[in-house]
Amino acid sequence: MTLDGIRTEIRAFVFDHDAEGLAGRLARLTDAERAAVAADAPGLLAELRTDWDAGWGVGGLVVGAAEVLMMVGAATLPGPAGAATWLTRRDLNPRWSDAPSPHRLVRALSGRPAAWRADLAVRLARRVRRTDDRFVPLALALLRDAGVTPPDHEPLVAAWLSATVLAEDPLTPHLLPKIFEATGAGRALSGETLTPKPSHWLALTARTLPREQIIAGCVSRFLRGGDGRDLRFFVRLHTLVAPSPQESAGRLHDYLRLLPVAPGQVAELAWRQVRGARLDPADVAEAIEAMTFRQETGLAVKGLTWLDRHLGRHPERVPDHVTALTHAYGHASHEVRDRAVTLTLKHAAHLTDTAPILEAADLLPSASARQLFERFTEDWSGDFTPGRLPEATVPGPFPVSGSEIGPYSDSGPDIGPYSVSNPASGPFTSPGPASGPFPGSGPASGPLEVGGWVGVEAWLAAVTRQAHADRDALKQTLARRFGEELRPVLYDMPVWRSPRDWCTALARELVNPGEDPGPPDARPPRRRTSSRGTTSGERRASSWGTTSEERQASSWATSSRERRSGAEEPGDLGQALYDSMMNVAATAYQLFPGLRTIFPLHEMPDSFQEEFLRTTDLRTDPPEPEAPPEDLYDPRTRPAPAPWNRLPSPRRCAGPDLFLLSRLDELLRAAKAGTLPPVLLATPTRADGHLDPETLLDRLIECAAAGREPLPLDLQQALLRVPPGPSPGLAERARAIGTAAAATIAHWFGRGALPSPRVELTWTIRPGSYGDHVLDQDVKVSWEPIPPTGLAHLDTLLTGPETISFRRGSREFWPGMTPHRRELAAAHLAVGLIDGFHQPQLTIDDLSALTQAGGTSGPATALILAYFLTLEGDEAVPPLLRLAAKGALPAAETGRLLGLLDRRTRHPAGPALPSLELAARQGAHEEVWTILRHFLAAFLPEEGERAQRPHTDAVVLATTIATWAGARGEIPEVAAYAKRRGSTSLTRACRGLHQLLTRQT
Repeated sequence: MTLDGIRTEIRAFVFDHDAEGLAGRLARLTDAERAAVAADAPGLLAELRTDWDAGWGVGGLVVGAAEVLMMVGAATLPGPAGAATWLTRRDLNPRWSDAPSPHRLVRALSGRPAAWRADLAVRLARRVRRTDDRFVPLALALLRDAGVTPPDHEPLVAAWLSATVLAEDPLTPHLLPKIFEATGAGRALSGETLTPKPSHWLALTARTLPREQIIAGCVSRFLRGGDGRDLRFFVRLHTLVAPSPQESAGRLHDYLRLLPVAPGQVAELAWRQVRGARLDPADVAEAIEAMTFRQETGLAVKGLTWLDRHLGRHPERVPDHVTALTHAYGHASHEVRDRAVTLTLKHAAHLTDTAPILEAADLLPSASARQLFERFTEDWSGDFTPGRLPEATVPGPFPVSGSEIGPYSDSGPDIGPYSVSNPASGPFTSPGPASGPFPGSGPASGPLEVGGWVGVEAWLAAVTRQAHADRDALKQTLARRFGEELRPVLYDMPVWRSPRDWCTALARELVNPGEDPGPPDARPPRRRTSSRGTTSGERRASSWGTTSEERQASSWATSSRERRSGAEEPGDLGQALYDSMMNVAATAYQLFPGLRTIFPLHEMPDSFQEEFLRTTDLRTDPPEPEAPPEDLYDPRTRPAPAPWNRLPSPRRCAGPDLFLLSRLDELLRAAKAGTLPPVLLATPTRADGHLDPETLLDRLIECAAAGREPLPLDLQQALLRVPPGPSPGLAERARAIGTAAAATIAHWFGRGALPSPRVELTWTIRPGSYGDHVLDQDVKVSWEPIPPTGLAHLDTLLTGPETISFRRGSREFWPGMTPHRRELAAAHLAVGLIDGFHQPQLTIDDLSALTQAGGTSGPATALILAYFLTLEGDEAVPPLLRLAAKGALPAAETGRLLGLLDRRTRHPAGPALPSLELAARQGAHEEVWTILRHFLAAFLPEEGERAQRPHTDAVVLATTIATWAGARGEIPEVAAYAKRRGSTSLTRACRGLHQLLTRQT
């Protein structure tokens, strides 16, 4: 056959993907025919790389015809180096395709000389980099076919171990001895098992290699290091071989080197080799010290057990093992620490220097350390003494001083959060709440932001007073900050959910009375005109008679020309892009009104506000030419809107939130009606929200002198802020004022405020859950109804919380609204706190604000405190200390709920334990003991439940705090564990706590 015929025949095999036929034909080629086909190989590859039908070319790779092309190149290229390069080409070895058949490739190469094939096999083997390289089976097949010694190449060993196992593999004598040095060999064999019988590679290695070589190889591999997966096979191989003491004798020092730092399974293997060997006393001390140094509880316990047996035979050697004992004092396991203390006391008579023991005793819990100090220190009088609680101080005065008030601070005043000092600095100290005046808020402040309830109350008080005294001056003051640009976004909102919106509306009403056109749904059909005055009207009049597209194009061009005035060039690409971006954003702002509630217009850049107002004018249909101009915000030219109410629905709003917004709505309606009182009754006189009754009477007299009745909701808020106790003298003085509001206050003072409701927490299991200990239970907050006061809004606030946690954006106001009823504010805050269907909105600042209020604390306060102890840790310590200093910490309920949160929800109590210890060190040790006493009753595992480490940690901490508090009295749940058989960490800890609580003094 001619050379052209050979080329055609080979080409047909390739395009037909006939690998079997091609392999047989390539093996019979002559040298000349190989050269002719080799010349065509690059062209074939280029053609198939781009031909989907023939070669399945994908991204420059050959998938379908890769195997036949590999055959063609390897069988025809003249040199082994070129053939190896061809076989490992990236475009012939895509990762996602199947590996080529090594048997067909070997058959295709069978016509080559043996030396040539051996050279190719070695070269290909040296190119192995990963165990999943596609040519690994071919390299191994060529090595076996050529009978050549494999090169010394570590990746080849790992690849061989990962490849298909052959019963009689000629590579085994060459590659198996290299598994102890080859990187990756251990990981490739990590799946080998000893049970129920040794798997293939374990059995083959133990059967093939000499015992001495296996033992030496395993030990050397251990000394090289690695993680547990890399060494797992060698540990099992060493266990399978089971060296005798005679075989291990020469390697004892190597095993000793493995004890402190090797992975756990290797260290345990080394311990088994050295524990029964004849070791020098120094080697024994080194081994035990290494064992107690390890973090694994099992190895440390074995080390202490070994030490106990060793000292039983040689008690005089106790001084040699002091380091091992002190290492165990700092171990994370309670069992290890307890065993170390027991050993120390057992052999205390043989200790010559106790200084290291006493120094390391600080690492132990106080109960264990006490035993060592009492044994080794004659003049020891006690252990750590916790600090003292700070004294509860009265918050400073409220920042209101007539109308001369400073600028508004949206962060609110600093009302004295306690600072947690370092435990090492001695007793707890705190500056307490600030006693001086706070920065206030004047009418010039604004626009107000959400937050800083003190600033909002002060601003309302100042605006109300100045509106009565000098309304014209107030109008000029407010107009500078509450400009007309706020009107579109403010009045287009159907509901005002934020105090900021209501305060802004009040300011605008005082600046331009009657401008509120109502929400869009309440407005009658009208011809929409510009709200920007003459300039806007003129611009719109000039655009009449043009299409909307022409007006839009003109607006873009006009805007660009206006902004490019001055130093900017007309062709400034950056400015043009900026203009286009502003226009697109303003268009979206117009088309999607919901964006205005998320990004208020007055908070946007000036250029955006200008673009929005301009595009709003241009997108509005022009009025008829003969119609008079109509201003949406001018009550003289627009039709009267229908009655409206921007308050949120009571069903979708928290009770205190609705009460606050209703009070602001009342104030706004009074401003519109011209019936604002000269002074607000409810403005606090103290920064925690407290209102002095004397000041309240003075304000009543001022309102009576002006002939104005106080606003009803303002009056009800004032009643919530005065002290709750009866005051007959104040009642007589109020009755003498002679107004209806004064009569209501006199009645309130005469009988005293109604008691705070008794809050109840009910645990409910979510649908789809079962059992009493599932981790998806919710807490429902409720309370018993109280007698009505006759004041509608106040009764709504006092009678019952919401059943669902809806919007509560003004929650920072709530503690200041009920300054003498902390539990009332806490009950509303706790609604939905533990609820799998709603995301809690509370923050640690809400807990801090809650502690500033007065009154009793109950389950709701305890729930919020327990929740933040699990969530925020040390951040919850200052509020806890503040409540403890006031004598208002619901410690028992907090402990019980902390245990139930761990048991019934996904809020583990373990993270709260260090925070409780911190609070105890800072003076709240008696309160923390009460928390822990009730916490253990709910937290300890019941019959059939498995004990976890946090259970033991909690009992150990309780033992320490009980020591500080001098606690006595049995805890039944702890006593039950103390009487159980066994010696688990939890059982021993419960025995220690039980003995402390029941011992005789």
